[in-house]
Amino acid sequence: MKIYFNANNKATLQALEQCGVKNVLLSHRYSYANIKRFRPKFESIFMVAGNKGNAEKYHEFLKNKREYYDYATQFDVFYNMDETLKYLNKERQEGIDWTLPVLQENYLNHLSRLRPKPDSYVCLGEIHGKIETEDQIRKLPMNIKYHGLAKGKYINRRFFESLDTSAWISAAMSKKGEVWNAGGTTTSVFFGNRGRGMIPILRHMCEVYKDNFEKINVNTDDVIDGEYYALLKAPFAFLYMPMLKHYGYYNDNFIN
Repeated sequence: MKIYFNANNKATLQALEQCGVKNVLLSHRYSYANIKRFRPKFESIFMVAGNKGNAEKYHEFLKNKREYYDYATQFDVFYNMDETLKYLNKERQEGIDWTLPVLQENYLNHLSRLRPKPDSYVCLGEIHGKIETEDQIRKLPMNIKYHGLAKGKYINRRFFESLDTSAWISAAMSKKGEVWNAGGTTTSVFFGNRGRGMIPILRHMCEVYKDNFEKINVNTDDVIDGEYYALLKAPFAFLYMPMLKHYGYYNDNFIN
């Protein structure tokens, strides 16, 4: 499974590059002007229109910058199957036949109207309600490949061909993160002032994943102190590297 890590500014992209991440998701709204710089830095680039995007500008970008990305979603409308289908039809009429359809509102109904061929690559968008989302995923046909848009919590589900997540950025923003445990669970930790009572535990956890921190060139004292740039990279040492090794996805997502 490929994990596409969301990034939309210089700091996050540098962090991903320095951590040896292979796959990155970019929003057209924030990254269209810089995508040429990103092409040689990552193995696979996945484009989305982004929230409150402009359909005409996105379609123009898709046609003019085709060589700089590997996958792109159609222009879609959250929770609106009918409007999303209209945009897909418009793209096909304009000759944009490579965008990935995005299922919205009701996956099964949307698929019945879309009628994709076996082995097609389709993205799962938004459904109202966690229970309904889970139920719909369980009922999806297995002769299609699926990308989970913002479905990072499903990394342990081999159902997906790929998915993307922005959760890795939360450590730097909220000073809170997750550490992978050998048994397949995670432990919540805090950094900086929020984590003053956890310093001994944090030091132990940094020692457990010492090799990972050396690999991404992060000083563990900066992690404990809650330094922003250290916390942008720490989730890879603490969580994603060991977790993806556990599930057998490491080589699909990291250079070394």
